[in-house]
Amino acid sequence: MPWCALAAAFARRYGVSRFTFAGFLRLCVARSQGSAADVALPPLLASPAAELDYISLQCPKLRRLALPQLPAGDEARLPELIPRWPVLEHLELEAKPSSCFPDVAAQLALHCPNFTSLKSSGAVKPEDAAALARCLPRLRSLCLDRSYMPRQELLAILAGCKELREFSARSCVGFDDKDEEVAWRGARIERFEIEGSRLLDELEDELAGGDELCGDSYVDVM
Repeated sequence: MPWCALAAAFARRYGVSRFTFAGFLRLCVARSQGSAADVALPPLLASPAAELDYISLQCPKLRRLALPQLPAGDEARLPELIPRWPVLEHLELEAKPSSCFPDVAAQLALHCPNFTSLKSSGAVKPEDAAALARCLPRLRSLCLDRSYMPRQELLAILAGCKELREFSARSCVGFDDKDEEVAWRGARIERFEIEGSRLLDELEDELAGGDELCGDSYVDVM
């Protein structure tokens, strides 16, 4: 960003009068000559849609992509952009798309045969869990920390994604981290982490009692 140490050092060394992330991004992508394999966009982009379009056209060999929380209009375009990254293996979404996640999963299944890793956070709806189980059964790594995820949706994901080697759903709301069936379903997974997760009614009891949400109690609900 314009005020960070990188921006100041870059501007000073190369005599740049006005540093912008968009300009720096385009410079890096241009120098990669289409071979960029790992891109992570920071939050508070001036124009997320423009940067996403640019990356989708100029980075066809992208294997790992991390995106900040996007405006609703921009996240709705993700399904049409995914086919431009046919070798994508890992996708990290700071906030799970609120309405188009099933379409995102379907496009990943159709156009990204090497896709095995997903990280996101938000409200996991029944249609989201069904999409993960149906479209991405070959996932090896799935992180849904700090999400709202009812027990039924969690069990559906664990039943459908049978090749998981890493699964993390820490500090979630919607299921108990001491649930015996959840623990039994996760026993086959090499790294299974659900610490700090609890039922929604327990959280409501705390709120009713006047306890404030902080730290481990925070979840993303989109």
